[in-house]
Amino acid sequence: MRTLKTKAIFIFGVMLLLMLALSSCQTPEPVVEPTAVLAEEPPPTPDHSAQYAALAEGFHGDNYDLGHGPNTWCARCHSPQNWDPEAIIGPPPDCFSCKMPTDEEVRHAPGNPLVLEEDWVGIQCDTCHVVEDGVVTEGIAWLNPIKMEYEAVSNSTELCEKCHVTTYGNAFGSGVDHKITLGGSAHLNYGGFLGEEAPPTYCTDCHDPHNQVPKQCVDCHEIDDAAHAMGKYAMMKDTVTCIACHDASGADVGPHPDEEMGGLWVTTLTEISRGKEKTEAIVSHSIVYEVSCDRCHSEGNVYELPVLTADGEIPEPTPMPEPSPTPSE
Repeated sequence: MRTLKTKAIFIFGVMLLLMLALSSCQTPEPVVEPTAVLAEEPPPTPDHSAQYAALAEGFHGDNYDLGHGPNTWCARCHSPQNWDPEAIIGPPPDCFSCKMPTDEEVRHAPGNPLVLEEDWVGIQCDTCHVVEDGVVTEGIAWLNPIKMEYEAVSNSTELCEKCHVTTYGNAFGSGVDHKITLGGSAHLNYGGFLGEEAPPTYCTDCHDPHNQVPKQCVDCHEIDDAAHAMGKYAMMKDTVTCIACHDASGADVGPHPDEEMGGLWVTTLTEISRGKEKTEAIVSHSIVYEVSCDRCHSEGNVYELPVLTADGEIPEPTPMPEPSPTPSE
């Protein structure tokens, strides 16, 4: 019995030694050093230098002007971040804090205090774009000047209309009337007469949103000098703008009020501005294909233009009436 136990212990010991020997012969697993994770390089900062330069050139840029109401009322559009929703229009003659051409000093209205030039923000990138860490992001959005939060807009025209409205009572009480109601495209009777291309629909289709420079007709339309306007275009193109003929708004047409323009005929608007009558050249948003030449070349026109028919032809002379028969004696 003792012999069997001794043999069993001996065998167990041999097996244990064998297992230890085998384990010592195994190749140790290599130590894996942690691999350094390379950080991704940030995307390059977009180059918006051209947009910055254009903004600086246009009225949306450095627009501080004592004659254009740098006060807490007018700022609602000229510099939204300086706008005070509590601002009111004061009684005349000092309705607004500004400087009219006839004033020697700035008028200070109690209802809308003057904003100092060093405090004036103007219309900057962050008015129409989300700016993150000093970088203008893609897309458009409107910075609500009351909440100082961005609001989504569905298109560029909706963004423009945050300031360029037609009536009182927009979301923030603005009362400006810069926008002309288009009723769709600016080309009222586009109707395919220039092919199947889509007509301009949004403000930015024709207006650069940064410097406000509008496109010219020839930027989109090819004009045959020899055939256009029944062959008269070649001698007219340097003296009459396209819109002066193709306007459907009913605006006045005449020589440019700025004599430096050399008498170029344009659409004009005469109104009372800051206490005096002022005539300015305007660009109509109501554009039509058909032209009525007798709109200007009418009988007795003030510019003594030759009388023409609506089609631009010289009218047939009116026949002299037949003399009345002499009564017989």
